[in-house]
Amino acid sequence: MNFLCKAQTYLNSVVSTINSLAGMVMSDELKDNIKAQYKTVKMLIELEQVTSEFITGMELDAELPNAVRISKQKFININERLIKHLEKIQLQGYHFEHVISTLKLENETLKKEILYL
Repeated sequence: MNFLCKAQTYLNSVVSTINSLAGMVMSDELKDNIKAQYKTVKMLIELEQVTSEFITGMELDAELPNAVRISKQKFININERLIKHLEKIQLQGYHFEHVISTLKLENETLKKEILYL
């Protein structure tokens, strides 16, 4: 298997992992464990940021523009679902302002990056 094929598999795997992390945050099992939700969201954000750095560093945006575009669009969709979930939690008195604003900024950045692919 060549490099570009493996890189595309990596991107698909990261999207799947981030989607799973978001699913964990929104799961019934964690609904009463705010600390675990926060840690999971933090891990998700870090994974998105590391992936973005990897894409840039390996120039995958030039080599696999469609795969990168699709991955970034999926990140945006996942983040939007997560933002809605966290905003509901915040209505219950928990403080998620920081992660919500981080996710919103991440989405703005991803949208701008998609325009340049």
